[in-house]
Amino acid sequence: MYTSEKKKKIILICSNGGHLAQVMELKDWFVKFDYLIVTEEAPSTLPYAKHFNMKFLRGRPKGKKRSLSFFYHLLVNFYLTLKILAHHRPRAIITTGSHTAIPMCLAGKILGAKVVWILSYARIKSRAASADLIYPFADKFIIQWPEPQKFYKKAIYLGGIY
Repeated sequence: MYTSEKKKKIILICSNGGHLAQVMELKDWFVKFDYLIVTEEAPSTLPYAKHFNMKFLRGRPKGKKRSLSFFYHLLVNFYLTLKILAHHRPRAIITTGSHTAIPMCLAGKILGAKVVWILSYARIKSRAASADLIYPFADKFIIQWPEPQKFYKKAIYLGGIY
């Protein structure tokens, strides 16, 4: 189908599991764009690639969060993130979190993309470490419950994505 207006490029990035489930709740909206979903490669995420435009990062290593393996995977994912950004060149990066989204949001912001963080539906009465890192420079910070407004004063409460 030919359109006279080129579709805007966006990237939706998240970790697997519930964060990916939240992104998939947006599918009726994101398919209207030249989108790319970026998530962790895992047995549960691979089937999505048959139906959606997807790229995969390495999943979080098992075990301690701050192990040498964790930092190695973080560096590998940062490199993969730069490759993805160079190829897709999005106008906006939308994320439901978590740690997987941090390098993409940071690098994307430096390259001029707008960053939209949607705080996880599971975050009702507590902060999120990854959200805390991105909050200061996110162009939009959306919460799905009113309670997190006390932690994120500039957040926009829009209700749940379901």
